[in-house]
Amino acid sequence: MVQKLIRLLLLCVFMVTLSIATPVSAQEAVGITIVPPKLELFSNPGDTINESIRVKNVSGLPQTYSIVVEDFRSSGEEGQVVLEETETNAYSLQSWIKLSAPAIVVQPNEEVLFPFAINVPKDAEPGGHYASILFQIGSLDPIPGVTSVRSRIGALILLRTSGDVKEDANIESFDAPVYQQRGPVEFSLRVKNNGTTHIRPGGTVVVTNIFGKKVAELPLSALNVFPGSVRKMNTLWEKENLFGMYTATLVATYGQQNLPLTASIKFTVASYTGIGLLVLGVIAGYFFIISLVQGRGRLRQALKVILTGK
Repeated sequence: MVQKLIRLLLLCVFMVTLSIATPVSAQEAVGITIVPPKLELFSNPGDTINESIRVKNVSGLPQTYSIVVEDFRSSGEEGQVVLEETETNAYSLQSWIKLSAPAIVVQPNEEVLFPFAINVPKDAEPGGHYASILFQIGSLDPIPGVTSVRSRIGALILLRTSGDVKEDANIESFDAPVYQQRGPVEFSLRVKNNGTTHIRPGGTVVVTNIFGKKVAELPLSALNVFPGSVRKMNTLWEKENLFGMYTATLVATYGQQNLPLTASIKFTVASYTGIGLLVLGVIAGYFFIISLVQGRGRLRQALKVILTGK
């Protein structure tokens, strides 16, 4: 019985050790960084654009990276990227990209420059085109009978092709909590892109108090909004000690023509303690004025008696 317990204990120790050791070596095997993680480019139909990506092996082992190009699209209001292996829409870019090699070998802590070209067709559709160049450890071909988990990292390519590009966006919503007891205050902006290319709205959120005095000017988060999508952008007013009624005004522009995006909202920040003190102050002021008026009346009556004897 004792021997069985000892063998069981040793087996448990072995399994725990294995579960701890395996992820460490796996992390070292997949270490890779790429710069830049995103390229925003402009072209005319018929152009050839030559660019490159810096790839660094930050693991302790030599690595072979297979390279592939896939289109991507935006999904959700937080800007999530969804890869698509096949061309699915007019915004496709993958077939225009020519890689300098299908794979590269990078030594530990070595950084290499990976060139690629974008051959824009002469009849290219004006507007945005999107793809990602993906670096994957090992072969792209699956091994029969073996289930594998692919570890990939990609650089996003955002290309705008000149021509009759439609730039059209609108504000779906701009809001903040109508009432809260104290700061900070978070403003939420949702922008819908109805155009044919990506946009990046830029501007500020201007906050004024009840007297119209500007008390804060907050920069808008500069985020891309892709065609046909809605993007949420949050702006934080970090000040905590606030009291009163405020107005927040969005002053922003987008696109090559700096088209305007404007909206305004009202909100109140006041703690229950502050509201209580304000009410007490108003009540105290009211009774002070009443007593002051009554006091002046008695004073006038006394002066009249003194001067007239009546």
